[in-house]
Amino acid sequence: GGRFKKEIVVDGQSYLLLIRDEGGHPELQEGDLSLFAAWVDAVVFVFSLEDEISFQTVYNYYLRLCSYRNTAEVPMVLVGTQDAISATNPRVIDDSRARKLSNDLKRCTYYETCATYGLNVER
Repeated sequence: GGRFKKEIVVDGQSYLLLIRDEGGHPELQEGDLSLFAAWVDAVVFVFSLEDEISFQTVYNYYLRLCSYRNTAEVPMVLVGTQDAISATNPRVIDDSRARKLSNDLKRCTYYETCATYGLNVER
């Protein structure tokens, strides 16, 4: 996990982007999660297309967020990411499962990305 910040300009307006990376730590303390839920303006859920556990963890985080915040107020994006998928490193989460999860998260857009091949890296 980590915390990052970056100033970005969108349509001529400057914004400070604060990113908190939980890095697959579903054991966040409830106090930490309630504080996080209070200040968050948007959530980007990221999982590995090669890892069932990371996929399941997304929904667990979502359910916990729902207990602290009305998620209709929070824009959410779901991102399935991959390294080089091959015979020795197969894709585990198919597109239909990922899109179903996106629908289950309500008002959540789904993207797939692969830095290795540059797929959707600039979105």
